[in-house]
Amino acid sequence: MVEIVVPLGALAFLSLMFTQVCRLISQAILNRTVRKALDADPASARLLIERLEPRSRTSAGLIGWVMVVAGVAIGAIGAIENPQDHNDSVPIAVLSLTVGLSILLYAWWVGRSTPAIEQTDAA
Repeated sequence: MVEIVVPLGALAFLSLMFTQVCRLISQAILNRTVRKALDADPASARLLIERLEPRSRTSAGLIGWVMVVAGVAIGAIGAIENPQDHNDSVPIAVLSLTVGLSILLYAWWVGRSTPAIEQTDAA
């Protein structure tokens, strides 16, 4: 079971790190654009800042769903692979399900308590 969980965990870690590095680069580019606009013409920078979208919270929900699916998959593999003694996979599956559901609950709570921002078309 460890030979399955460790590579999956490493893959999840690498994908999350890649996502965060991409987000960091995009925020740096956006920050530089806003600074240049502020230096060139503060009035146009205000229009640019108004058009910015808030940060997406879908990544937290995605991580939660990945953890839930991983927990179900680990539990199913443990039950199918060795049905008499699947005690090794049950704690890992329960932990993954608990963490995933907690992340989904947090994402739901934050999304519920955040006011909705209406997008207006400038055209």
